[in-house]
Amino acid sequence: MKTLALDIGATKIAIATVGADHQILERVQVPSNTGESIWPVLKERLQTFKTERIGIASAGPIDRVEGTISPVNIPQWRKFPIVAEIKRIFPTASVGLLGDCTAVALAENRLGAGVGVSNMLGVVVSTGIGGGLVLNGKAFHGETGNAALFGHHSIGFNSEILCDCGRTGCLETFARGPKMVEYARHLGWTGGSDFISLAESARNGDARAIAAIDSGSLALAVGITNVLTILDIHTVVIGGGVSFAGPIYWDPFLKHFAAERLHAGFLDHVDIFPAKLQADAGLIGASIFAHELEG
Repeated sequence: MKTLALDIGATKIAIATVGADHQILERVQVPSNTGESIWPVLKERLQTFKTERIGIASAGPIDRVEGTISPVNIPQWRKFPIVAEIKRIFPTASVGLLGDCTAVALAENRLGAGVGVSNMLGVVVSTGIGGGLVLNGKAFHGETGNAALFGHHSIGFNSEILCDCGRTGCLETFARGPKMVEYARHLGWTGGSDFISLAESARNGDARAIAAIDSGSLALAVGITNVLTILDIHTVVIGGGVSFAGPIYWDPFLKHFAAERLHAGFLDHVDIFPAKLQADAGLIGASIFAHELEG
């Protein structure tokens, strides 16, 4: 049986049918950053599919108990009843909801960089910063589905930078791609509008671009160290668009992480792997979760 998978993010919602071998068979997407009503467009797309099993991976916060989602970067969706709405379209289908980064962590653990590891933190560095956990070989959701939503823990409580969530000093305000671009502009960088342009400028030796990436990668190193210090786990898989930039991002991050983790006293050895599944990891993880939920 094919599985219908959704990956709901800050800029787009990906929809795919996934085969028993976890291969993407058909994939479409709708924008989620238009500021307009999203559901009518998404509903129209969903009605073209047939399925009896659905996995939904969504940016958080979510509420797995109530079946609702309130993605920070999708302000028009607050406690949106995604499970109930999808059940109206597919009344006989089983529906599983989990955090998008939990889905990424699950996919990487089953099929990607974290195969064979019992405990791992999955990290997504892109438009936002997200985390997901696999503990004792299983996706760990927490009580509402928001475990490891560490992009919104504060690493700078004296900061004047207000996060989209309403808090100050969130990791996202320093480490996500758009914020590194914003900081580079503050330093006087006049390049393009996205992180791809920023990374290219850094590769070409632009000191302001290099400084912005260094600052953002330091923030991520601090945030990940905080999570590992709480959980005492020693494997991290990092994906997301920013992580695809290669050495210009990874080299400063690994340098900062090596320094930060030593302060814990028990993180002498931590395996850090780049994600293998890349852009489709959330869809694959949602599909795996839907399978395991039924099993």
